[in-house]
Amino acid sequence: MKRKIYCLAVSVGLVVASCGSPEKMKDAADQIKVTCTPQVLEARAGTIEAKITVTFPEKFFHPDAVLEMLPVIKYAGGEVAGTAKVLQGEKVKDNNTVISQKGGSYTQDLKFDFIDEMRVSTLEVRPTLIVKGQRLQFPKDIKAADGVFATYKLAEVEAVPVICEDSYTKSVEESKEAEIKFIINQAAVRNTELSKADVKALEKFVADALKSKQNVKELRISSYASPDGAESLNEKLSTNRGKSSNDALLTYLKKSKISAAKDLVSVENTAEDWEGFQELMAASDIQDKELVLRVLSMYSDPAVREREIKNISAVYKVIADQILPELRRSKLLATVEIANLNDDEIKALVDADNLEQLDVEQLIYAANNLYTDKNVKASLYKKAGEKFSDYRAYSNLVALYLAQKETNDAKLAADAALAANNSNATVKNNAGYVALLQGNTAEAEKQLASAGLDASKSGLGYIAIGKGEYSQALTLLKGSKSVNEALALLLTGKVDEASAVLANLNSAKAYYLKAVIGARKNSESDVLNNLNKAFDMDATLKDASKLDVEFAAFWQKIQ
Repeated sequence: MKRKIYCLAVSVGLVVASCGSPEKMKDAADQIKVTCTPQVLEARAGTIEAKITVTFPEKFFHPDAVLEMLPVIKYAGGEVAGTAKVLQGEKVKDNNTVISQKGGSYTQDLKFDFIDEMRVSTLEVRPTLIVKGQRLQFPKDIKAADGVFATYKLAEVEAVPVICEDSYTKSVEESKEAEIKFIINQAAVRNTELSKADVKALEKFVADALKSKQNVKELRISSYASPDGAESLNEKLSTNRGKSSNDALLTYLKKSKISAAKDLVSVENTAEDWEGFQELMAASDIQDKELVLRVLSMYSDPAVREREIKNISAVYKVIADQILPELRRSKLLATVEIANLNDDEIKALVDADNLEQLDVEQLIYAANNLYTDKNVKASLYKKAGEKFSDYRAYSNLVALYLAQKETNDAKLAADAALAANNSNATVKNNAGYVALLQGNTAEAEKQLASAGLDASKSGLGYIAIGKGEYSQALTLLKGSKSVNEALALLLTGKVDEASAVLANLNSAKAYYLKAVIGARKNSESDVLNNLNKAFDMDATLKDASKLDVEFAAFWQKIQ
């Protein structure tokens, strides 16, 4: 008698793996369970990362089956496949993961490159049965997750260029120095000293200033005696030398019919010029000068120092001939404050296109302070940069172009600024923002990080958001009260703090982010009210919101 063998299904759609063919697994595809973490995918730093767990029920997997499980992200107009996971039944002699008749599961880490089209998408797993070299696809793919959060893409470049200040002053100081030498132990000013070029130049300098009613800020006479005589004698000598030098200067000015200088002159005396002695010795090529300098450092009493130096008989004569005569002198210093061009005079030259008559400080000052017209400011910066190769002018031109969103011109100016001074922090900061706006993130990060300015933190924070370094971005953007700070707070889970920052902002992106927070709190009124404000300011956000999974629950109500 022949025996009949029956296969009994445990439940509807469940294949008994101990009999039948592997193809019957396709009929029980609904029994495969796929879960995904996170349930809604999230893009970060241009990638999507997720973990799926696929579970097979008892008696599902045929012992002779080979099953390929291919993760796929599907979006309108295309799909992107991940890495397939290959499974096998207990009787298959291969090295793939084995799923027994008792059931089983596997987990798989997934990573996809993100593109904007994936915002509205599904993550699915595509089972394909491999039987005797043939690939048999299951009737449908198994859904694992919906959509992709790409909220980090709301970060916006907020260029924070820095303006270099000019050094222009409404007056400038000019000084001249001269020196009158004296014979040993004498205080009379010799005619040969008064006829020296430096003395004559100083006297004329002072006379011309007083005649033109310029402000003579200082007329100082510093008189000295060399430290080779008795201290009392040197005190008297230095005092008399100061008096005779003062008389000589006033006599010249009187001859020039100038009497106003009398009360301007100050005289100071140094009885024994040990400091000058040390300086001249150190600069000389006198033999054993180090020995003399050590003697000076050993004794504080001037008389002792003088005696000890004289005891060094081998060098004293050289000192007496070469060093000491240079210390018997009066130093004359005159400082005059000369009025610079005033604002009206500068503007008259600019308006008449006489830029050649302005120096670099006047050009930058005029551009920074006297004009608001962008074309005039640009012409002044260009002139200062081209004529004087001044990095400040070029860097300020970068800031001007960035404000006008003229990034190509800003790039040319940034290159010129870097060529003039590639180590200046302001130049690096402004060049960094140009690179950022042109999409050269690596160059932007290099320049902004090297600049190290507070102004650079905005750009570095933006870059950190793009790299998925949200905590670092928050550190950089803290206190900036910007959309990017609010975004960094939101991306790090600090929703209430993000709301507090956004409360004081009035921009399209700010209202859009407020709507995102409303969606996460399931507040329909917050979503719709804030989105409408955002759309009024930036109509392009309306289409973006209809592809933003943050608003998936409200898509039907967004008008």
